[in-house]
Amino acid sequence: TTATWTDYVQNQLDAIRAHADPRQFVTTNTMFWNAGFDHYELHERLDLASWDNYIQDADPDWIANGANHDLVRGYKQRNFWLMETQAGRVDWVPINRALAPGQVREMGWQAVQHGADAILYWEFRAARNGQETYYGTVLGQDGTPAPIFNEIAKLGGELREAMPALADTEPVYRMAMLFDYDSRWALDLQRLHEDFDPIREFTDFYRPFRLGSQGVAVLPVDAELSAYPLVVAPALNVVTASDAERLEAYVRGGGHLVLGPRSGMKDDANALWPQRQPGPLEPLLGAQVEQFYALDQPVKLTGAFGAGEAAIWAEWLSPEAEDVEVLARYDDPAGWLDKKPAILSRPVGRGRITYVGAWLQPDMMRRLAEKLMADEG
Repeated sequence: TTATWTDYVQNQLDAIRAHADPRQFVTTNTMFWNAGFDHYELHERLDLASWDNYIQDADPDWIANGANHDLVRGYKQRNFWLMETQAGRVDWVPINRALAPGQVREMGWQAVQHGADAILYWEFRAARNGQETYYGTVLGQDGTPAPIFNEIAKLGGELREAMPALADTEPVYRMAMLFDYDSRWALDLQRLHEDFDPIREFTDFYRPFRLGSQGVAVLPVDAELSAYPLVVAPALNVVTASDAERLEAYVRGGGHLVLGPRSGMKDDANALWPQRQPGPLEPLLGAQVEQFYALDQPVKLTGAFGAGEAAIWAEWLSPEAEDVEVLARYDDPAGWLDKKPAILSRPVGRGRITYVGAWLQPDMMRRLAEKLMADEG
């Protein structure tokens, strides 16, 4: 499917660029965490990335929305455009409530903070018929301002005033998170737990790091990582041999790689690696996953970050190298996981690798993230 879409886009690019002014650019707008194709591959051919930002049910989760911005910026690792921005409401959810006063303005400022160089609104003027007749609009069907017009005009005035300070700026990142389409597809095909949503898992990891670091680059697994002291891969289910080589070089060169549960299970044919998790990264970790468990009830943990709980997924980790540190263990009396390691860490070369074998609940995830960020400055 990715090959089909990229070929389709290339056909259009060839036709357009033959007639376009050199100052013009070509993009196409993407949507949320769309899983229909590999967005990194498609964007290799486009001049810039862009996306459509809509808040479902008019109930903003600003951190999750920020993760979407960072994902899109990572497609080309430079600033992007918002090609469609919600002008108050949508028309495709059960209750199409308008955003509260001020929230459309907040959407605009958040986009700029995450690297948006332009904000365009949908719809500008109401369509008189068709599927999107009832979308929120900047102008009504009579061409006069809708109520949201003044809020958008206020944002425009603020951006004009701030333009001298904002021009040619980019977000600053001190850490990165890896998002991989092969891994997402592999997990979605075989979740093993109905709640193991790879996007929700990514966002649960992202949340405390975003709050603590004020900047998280979201990158493909083959990106250059040496600039980031801390790199977190929440669900790198598919790891190729070349991926493993690059990640090992990053760690030995001084980086701290943090892997989440279900890492390194599959190769690029979606087949299990012959060695146990984390597959080709097992020698680097100096440990393996003895067994994994889908959880129907939370399991308690204790360790260097205090006490907490895991839900949805837990892995029994087994250290092999002498220098592997156990940072947390399960507290699961009479269960398979009792006293078994849940989080491991190992120094390698000038860097470190850490494996988080459980889907941690928010409080413990926050404490883990704070410790990792403090350790890496």
